[in-house]
Amino acid sequence: MHARLDNRPAVADSELVEEISNFDGGALRSSLLRAMGLTHPSTWAGELTDLWTIKKDALSEILQKLLLQAPYHPDELEEITRTLGVPEHTPLDLILAHPRSPLAKAPDGSWLRRNARHRDAAYLWLSKQGEPRRADEIREAIQAKSDAAVREGLRRDERFILLRAERVWALTEWPLPQGSHHTNALDAVLEVITECGPITRKALFAEVTQRYPVTPARLSQCLISKEIGRTPEGLIDLSERGATPMEEKEPRRPDTMAVDPSGKVVGARLSVDKELLRGSGLIVHSWLTWYLGLRLAPMSRTFTFDDGAGELRVSRNTSAAQLSSIRQRVLSLGMGFGCHFVVLLRLDASSVSIRHICEEWACPSKPSHGG
Repeated sequence: MHARLDNRPAVADSELVEEISNFDGGALRSSLLRAMGLTHPSTWAGELTDLWTIKKDALSEILQKLLLQAPYHPDELEEITRTLGVPEHTPLDLILAHPRSPLAKAPDGSWLRRNARHRDAAYLWLSKQGEPRRADEIREAIQAKSDAAVREGLRRDERFILLRAERVWALTEWPLPQGSHHTNALDAVLEVITECGPITRKALFAEVTQRYPVTPARLSQCLISKEIGRTPEGLIDLSERGATPMEEKEPRRPDTMAVDPSGKVVGARLSVDKELLRGSGLIVHSWLTWYLGLRLAPMSRTFTFDDGAGELRVSRNTSAAQLSSIRQRVLSLGMGFGCHFVVLLRLDASSVSIRHICEEWACPSKPSHGG
């Protein structure tokens, strides 16, 4: 039994049934395991009775390492826990969501430290944006109280740095220039291409990051700009100098989007969030704009609502694909925060309709569900 557990922080109770069967309902079996030196792992969520260990604090030590690397994007946690050796069958969501947990789950699925929620949210948002942003943009994205509160929080956090000339905030882990007059990544890319002439992708990215703090992922997005293209020799140059613009490659279609058999009706399942209710444009997966033929930036296509009252604009910019504000339309359909709806685009008629698809018993806008 000790050999089985020696190099493992914990194992599931079900795994030990092979050694000692659960023949009596568990009482004697539990006593035997404890007599062998086994115990349940202890964490801030209490003892985990479905797991056994010979080192009571081993799992807790791993969780402390997990905390040291927080915050996490929604898709990061699984890989990190696997790397740290969190045992299979550990009820991680239950542990991390416990009231005594130092972490808290944000609405978008990311995990933030409770005592640094806004700063962690700002860090994750900036890392996803890939380039510096103003305090007001950060405040809006993370739902902070004021620009001043954002500036003060970032000023005290060593992960952030203020680029004073532009009054924008960047991450210190980015390659930072001594000074920059650029306001966005595309501006920096165009300047380098203009100065250097036809250039390889690798050399372009290296030169831009010397002048402006930006991630490779954000630079790749810039390459679908109408102003940038590829020469016959495979180099990157300005389209005004004869380079052929580089259309976006087909992204993987998300499960939330579908096309009817005719290929002329496209549907996207979305939900009402705070951004939508504020009247902001709605960020959508870039597969939608790709399918609509908007494969360079900036490009857009307009659809007329079925009832003739208004239009919906679908846009592709280098940084994101976006729908124009549909706040009034959503509210007119009786939807509230958390409601689900579908946007149906009819390509042959350039028309659009929006349908509320919540089940009545589960609709967040119903009084019985808290309004």
